[in-house]
Amino acid sequence: MQVKYKGLPVYLIGYSEDSVFNNVSLVEFPAIEQDFLKFSKQEELKFSVDEEQRVVSGPVMIPDMLIYRKSKNGKEFYVKMESDTIKEFAVEFFRSGRENEGNVEHQLSVKGVTFFESYIKDGDRNIAPKEFEDLPDGTWFMSAKIENDEVWEAIKNGEIKGFSIDLRAPIYPEEEQEIDSVEELIDYLKQINK
Repeated sequence: MQVKYKGLPVYLIGYSEDSVFNNVSLVEFPAIEQDFLKFSKQEELKFSVDEEQRVVSGPVMIPDMLIYRKSKNGKEFYVKMESDTIKEFAVEFFRSGRENEGNVEHQLSVKGVTFFESYIKDGDRNIAPKEFEDLPDGTWFMSAKIENDEVWEAIKNGEIKGFSIDLRAPIYPEEEQEIDSVEELIDYLKQINK
């Protein structure tokens, strides 16, 4: 039996040799519902008119987060990605040399956006940004240097707020899992009730 959330099927995004990672896009409404941070020279969470670093940092993908989707034919469903799959796509992003291929809203390619930092949150290795401490281990974070004046103004004006990935990958129905303990049941219920 397939897992459902709010009456809609849930699919796992997988990684395979046929997966295509097109880009990380700068968007107004990230599907993961998390905005990035904008740093001034003093690294405060605000803009400084003078000597701006023009760096944005934030989450790209959050493991097991349910993301609503609607296909071209009107089918509604949710997708999610497990932490191991997120790590595969993070590696693929750099393997395919996409660090200088920024775009806006998955459509407009722009120059002057360089992705220079990437890491997977891992509490055991002390890799965890304090600004996003509520996000789980396995979350993929990136930072980008924004040298494009128009893109930077759009970020400052709140027209661009976060990162979004653009990929083609297999999806699989999430199957009901067998629950062996009360703790597993509580974890499962928390996950499907988010």
